Amino acid sequence: MKVILLHLDSQQRTELAAHLREGGLDVHVVHSAEDVLAAVACGMAGAVVTDLDVPGVHEGMELLSQCRATDPQLGLIALCARNDAALAVEAVHRGASDVLTRERLPRLLLACRQALRTRESTLAARGDIEDADDHRAGEDVPSIQSVLRGNHPAVARLRQTLLRLARIDTDVLVKAETGCGKEVVARCLHDFGPRMNKRFVAINCGAIPENIFESELFGHEAGAFTGANKRRIGKLEYAAGGTVFLDEIESMPMSMQVKLLRALQQRTIERVGGNEPIRLSCRIVAATKDDLLALARAGRFRMDLYYRINVIELEMPPLRERRGDIPLLAEAFAREAARHHGFAHGELAPDFVCRLMARDWPGNVRELRNAVERHVLGMPEHTGLTEAAPQQSLPQLVATFERMVIEQCLRMCGGSVTRASEVLSVPRKTLYDKLTRFSVDPATFRGEVPVSFAVPADTACSMMQ
Repeated sequence: MKVILLHLDSQQRTELAAHLREGGLDVHVVHSAEDVLAAVACGMAGAVVTDLDVPGVHEGMELLSQCRATDPQLGLIALCARNDAALAVEAVHRGASDVLTRERLPRLLLACRQALRTRESTLAARGDIEDADDHRAGEDVPSIQSVLRGNHPAVARLRQTLLRLARIDTDVLVKAETGCGKEVVARCLHDFGPRMNKRFVAINCGAIPENIFESELFGHEAGAFTGANKRRIGKLEYAAGGTVFLDEIESMPMSMQVKLLRALQQRTIERVGGNEPIRLSCRIVAATKDDLLALARAGRFRMDLYYRINVIELEMPPLRERRGDIPLLAEAFAREAARHHGFAHGELAPDFVCRLMARDWPGNVRELRNAVERHVLGMPEHTGLTEAAPQQSLPQLVATFERMVIEQCLRMCGGSVTRASEVLSVPRKTLYDKLTRFSVDPATFRGEVPVSFAVPADTACSMMQ
């Protein structure tokens, strides 16, 4: 199945095509709306990605309408240069299954895969594709392990919980320090459940001025206030059927908290200046870095709203509590940075990884990503990375590094303890004792793709003795 790509800007068209092809998709680039319609008319078994600003056939919106009229089950992904809720709503009405702006382009690959899976299921139901399950099994579909990375037991449990919750229609509160990846957790709840083909709307509650907060969330009618020249769809309504991520909810003004509470309890909203109730059909995922219960007891957050959004609470451990995941994360970030900047990616030197593992990382995963990207770009390391004293005792650092070496070797050996013991030149009993000590299950590494972090054999063997 192929993806038809139409985009005005030649450079961005080339970059998008390369990105999709790196993700394993068959991309066919076209240069006009007429080319798209010709492919659709031939009954193409794929999806269409189109820029809304394309010329021909009147405009991009008309192209969506004609594609939908020709094939109602065709996956259509629209690209627009600006974040305009009204434009996105119109595109959806014209037939788009997803609308991506510049800041959401990194999700294009996932959106295309979802569209292709939906298309494949439709064709299989019509009998146009045989053995759809076998075909889908061969697709390079992203797993939750590739999105929420880490082998720490707390992270593994979180992944299992997210897969269960993704199919349950309940609101969730995510608690974690800044930089841990709260939005990644929210996206997993969205992308691995029945809402995956709907919109994911992220709202930073600390970045919206209080005087426009209500309009941003609920929308407004024309004439509702000075400057409201036309109706505006709010974020909660725009996310119909999808997920709304309320980041830094502790920053939400108290006046808005009571209005959000009513909306969540009644599952209806009203636009500012309007009287018609609108059904709230989205899932709410709230996130905080603070103790909301303590804030509520101090009168700085509504207690009733806290209990309303805290149906399910998920916690993410800070990076300093899962140092064994640092080599895995660093390798993944290095690959991403090298691919983004067009560099050839080699191995991360053991001394650099050791310095990463010795840091306390107050900025957590976000700070680690930045440090690795600087390293890939050949920039001088941050002084905090080169001069920081270890935040763990020497025995703790040695144990962390030893566990990392064992997990890395198991990953390379596909989870085989026998092969790992041979590579590390240690008796199997010794290795099994260490697996028990570190609570490492070899079965979790079966079928994993090896990473390129290298540990000198003499270093590993001396540590295993």
